[in-house]
Amino acid sequence: MSIDRFDRNIRLFAREGQERVRSASIAVVGVGGIGTHVVQQLSLLGVGGLALIDPKEMDASNRNRYIGARYDDPIPGTRKVDLGERIAHSIDPEIRVAKVFDSLVSHDAFRAIIEADYVFGCVDREGARLILNELCAAYERPYFDLASDILPGEILYYGGRVCVVWDGYGCLVCLGLLDLADAQQDLSGPEGRRDLEAIYGVDRSLLGEPGPSVVSINGVVASLAVTEFMVAATGIRPPKRLLNYYGHLGHVTVSNDKPWTDCYYCKGIRGLRDKADVQRYIRSGVSDWLR
Repeated sequence: MSIDRFDRNIRLFAREGQERVRSASIAVVGVGGIGTHVVQQLSLLGVGGLALIDPKEMDASNRNRYIGARYDDPIPGTRKVDLGERIAHSIDPEIRVAKVFDSLVSHDAFRAIIEADYVFGCVDREGARLILNELCAAYERPYFDLASDILPGEILYYGGRVCVVWDGYGCLVCLGLLDLADAQQDLSGPEGRRDLEAIYGVDRSLLGEPGPSVVSINGVVASLAVTEFMVAATGIRPPKRLLNYYGHLGHVTVSNDKPWTDCYYCKGIRGLRDKADVQRYIRSGVSDWLR
């Protein structure tokens, strides 16, 4: 580890803190608009290992916000995990990079997450969030869930949030951050979604329609999350459980909402590891459609 390179880090959290960062292995699930920011910042911070999990290739609409994307990257043909590896190794070729070009709901992805010291979820599907919340609880992995949002309308809303599931007290479910109905719809597969559409009269033309997404808003959310990782990993302070970024108002708030005291994920399955049987999602075939 080059002390000169990390001198300005060390002035903040000392050499011991830098060594803690360097020893950290981090799984980044979703190497997209937020995930590429996270990979870049973690690499600059000096982490020693990254596991990059994403089953998709870049498309032309990604060019407005993916850190490290080049004008001459072939589309189709550029895997997001390869983009993440290129970002990391352009900063520090000594970073250990493992790539999982597969669904989150796969044996390789689960193994990479379980073997990591920390997990960053940069996904946009509630089903994926639910699985990550459960998997990290079962194997007691600190989990950083990141989300950005832009809601056009008469009053324009844009911002995001960072939830840190750290110590078994507070998670996406018991803090009310996860839409369980949407998650179950994600996990029910095409037939289940068709049934729900028939029952509730969902307009098919609206399903899967992507919303606005811009680089700077994603960057703010990523920076908040990486900062919470940094202060927690180096011992500066415990991480904040929930940060809300209100970009349209120009401020960030710390939530004081209290989690449930009897949360199934925080208390019921935390630390059960294989006994929690999160692998049932793999057996169910969810990976065929949850991408």
